Amino acid sequence: MKKKIVSDWGPWLLSVLLLSLTFPPANVYLLVFVALIPWLKQLREGNSKAGFWGGYWFGFFYFAFQMFWVVGFVGKWTGSYALASVPWIVCAFLAGWFYAATGWLMARSFALKMGWLVPMIWAGSEAFRAYVPSLAFPWGIVALPLWRVPALAQGGALGTIFFVSAWVVVVNLLLLEVLYPKEGSVNRVYVGRAGFLALGVAVLSVFRYNTVPEGTEKTFTLGQPGVNMAFSTPEDESQGLFEATGDLLFGAVQQKSDLLILPEGYAGKVIGDPTDTPLGNEPPVNVIMGGQRMAGGTKVYQTAYAWDGMKWSSADKTRLVVFGEYVPFRDQLPFLKSFNLPAGDLIAADELKTLEIDGMKVGPLICFEGVFPDLVVGHGKNGAQVLVQMSIDDWYEATPAHDQLWMSSVWRSIESGLPLMRVGGRGRSLATDSRGDLVAEVPVGELKAEKVTVSVPAKSDAFSGRFVFVYLSWVACIGVFGWSLLGGKIKKHQEKSPGAAE
Repeated sequence: MKKKIVSDWGPWLLSVLLLSLTFPPANVYLLVFVALIPWLKQLREGNSKAGFWGGYWFGFFYFAFQMFWVVGFVGKWTGSYALASVPWIVCAFLAGWFYAATGWLMARSFALKMGWLVPMIWAGSEAFRAYVPSLAFPWGIVALPLWRVPALAQGGALGTIFFVSAWVVVVNLLLLEVLYPKEGSVNRVYVGRAGFLALGVAVLSVFRYNTVPEGTEKTFTLGQPGVNMAFSTPEDESQGLFEATGDLLFGAVQQKSDLLILPEGYAGKVIGDPTDTPLGNEPPVNVIMGGQRMAGGTKVYQTAYAWDGMKWSSADKTRLVVFGEYVPFRDQLPFLKSFNLPAGDLIAADELKTLEIDGMKVGPLICFEGVFPDLVVGHGKNGAQVLVQMSIDDWYEATPAHDQLWMSSVWRSIESGLPLMRVGGRGRSLATDSRGDLVAEVPVGELKAEKVTVSVPAKSDAFSGRFVFVYLSWVACIGVFGWSLLGGKIKKHQEKSPGAAE
């Protein structure tokens, strides 16, 4: 009995442990290339039932680790850590079912002698979880820790971060077949091809990394006020921002900045144009910052406001934080009415809007939007030349979420081939060049007007159709599922056909 538990639970549990170590706080990022080997070795046996339940518990424990910070985060809002444990457990419970489907599909792929589809199954599952209606949450993506080595991550510009996740799984499969060859396994046929594919993607990535697009040199100012914009009282926050504004504006003027970037929420609550802010009616430099746009009485949007020296423009946030800016299923599940959010449930915009500031196309990302690859695809199609992310990360300070949000920002730069400027209330603030290399980082908690000079390209040089890979990965998932059902029916029909036993 004990041996059976070890053989059934050991492989996926070891993979959970290894994969978790690649993320904060451990950050042993190179383990991503071997972390899935134990579970893939078990799935290679083709046992669909074991793949399903192993996948469920893999997802449950993996996300229990990924999301434990939610307890403290939500607890500070609700005043009850017991109640705050509910979304943590719910997240792990829901993630379990996503990975149960993933495990079943991967096991079926092996059973159907199509193990080469496993990387696309994994990527398709991650992408589906990232965009499933009402619960979209691209978190714990297996490629995410590779932000540290952008030379190996440029495949994101070809097929988003999910393409790089698939590449990581290819490497895991290749090492599995090399380290644990299975006698008579059809997968051995694909070892050479997998090796060639993995090497080819790596070479292509390094080549792109070293091919920097031409552009115009621009100066940006990361305006980090050093004010806790999450847990300060409204009076203390307002006073802190007022005191910081003078230093930030002075720094931007002295630096002859083309754009001063301030955090989400800096403008406060806004009706019409954000003229009643610490910046005054007409700031002396071009500015972009976040605020809450009050519209239609009860409607509240998170909004990016930009001043170009002549007029204000704005773009509303399109992706909201689950249990942070809105509560899903509040009307259907009565107990969720107890989750009282600071500003109530916010409204998501229907349209992604790219702003133009003094002749430069700017793609605004408001906090949580920085984890969604499709938004930078949209900004690229709109002609964006630089990405600007305004955040209030103070909610997550000193938790793994703080780091993972920051890591996601770097990935959006890699995927788009555009420089990215990120500013938070206390941080973490950063700037990248057009290949995802860090060019500036402001220490958490400091008041600082950080000067950043980067080359801004005329447009994104990333493949505009990079979401095609995501669609193909979904087709692979549907194909394996459909073939498993259809194949079973065909087999049963053949067994019942006259003469089948002859």
